[in-house]
Amino acid sequence: MTLCLECFEGANRTPRRVDLKDLPAKVGRLPNCDVVLSDSQASRVHAEITTSNGDFILTDLGSTNGTFVNRERIAAPTIISNGDVLHFAQQEFLVRTSERTQTDFFGDQTMVGNSTLPTNFPTQAREFGELLSKRLVCGFRQVIIKSSGEFYGYELLGRGIHPTIGASPYEMFNLAGAMDMEVELSELLRERSFEQAEAAGITAPLFFNSHPKESLKPDHLLRGLDRLRKKHPSLNLVFEVHEGAVTDLKMMADLKVALREMNIRLAYDDFGSGQARLQELVEVPPDMLKFDIGLVAGIAPDTPKYRLLASLNNLVKDMGIPTLAEGIETAEVAEACREIGIDYFQGYFFGRPEPIPSADTE
Repeated sequence: MTLCLECFEGANRTPRRVDLKDLPAKVGRLPNCDVVLSDSQASRVHAEITTSNGDFILTDLGSTNGTFVNRERIAAPTIISNGDVLHFAQQEFLVRTSERTQTDFFGDQTMVGNSTLPTNFPTQAREFGELLSKRLVCGFRQVIIKSSGEFYGYELLGRGIHPTIGASPYEMFNLAGAMDMEVELSELLRERSFEQAEAAGITAPLFFNSHPKESLKPDHLLRGLDRLRKKHPSLNLVFEVHEGAVTDLKMMADLKVALREMNIRLAYDDFGSGQARLQELVEVPPDMLKFDIGLVAGIAPDTPKYRLLASLNNLVKDMGIPTLAEGIETAEVAEACREIGIDYFQGYFFGRPEPIPSADTE
């Protein structure tokens, strides 16, 4: 197994890759070391990486300022694994190994990413790798109702079930962001929620979303959606695109065509959270539009917010596009949205997110 080391050099953090085909490998400041450290606090020959019985072993070679694994100084040879954070004095590395599943982000070889910032990598990197590779997430759902009060469908959500990583999407995506792995986490959550929704026999409309970074590579996003659609052809799917991602008319038009071919409807999510993108709304009209919680929360008749939401709703409804209000938490807000003429409602007033059951009873 080849050991690959990736580092960033200079003020511009230029990436550099070193393949170590033969172990052991010396780490230190001397130019003849296999991995040359740029940190003046590192020793000339600081540490050594060896392999034994398929494990990678890190050994400190009596360095002055220490070798650390997950910010704990080591005094004996130590096995290093997926996601471990290493420090040689003040120079930081992230370990990546070749153990891999379809959803694992660690690649085909062991890789160590480097930064001169001593706290650039999170100490739960290993745990996050486990979360991805072992698929330690589960699907949740939040009910969506018609303005008449009848059940309509669900928004698919997700939670973590790793024993040491917080369950909330906020905590998971914060950790994913520190490792530039938001797309991989988003894909895993989507995959698991689809699997559970099909197993539960849910036939109602299912709204699902993506991370904003996924819109940067629309071809990759569409390939993933096509794979999931073929795997789950019976699901009644509605894909939510955040308002901020609706910036390229051609991209959105192509996305809508591709989704239609997959029998997936398109919704614009969080509409009104920033500048309402009316041109995109006209040029690439969605199958549904969701008003952002910021427009909906606390709304009351005869207020500027009420009049704004009513005007936007009338505009959208005149185009033949159904509307949905998110973030409804009180009966008063629900009644105001009903008076405005919004078609569908979602929020804690109607139901908090709940785990997708093993069998749907509806």
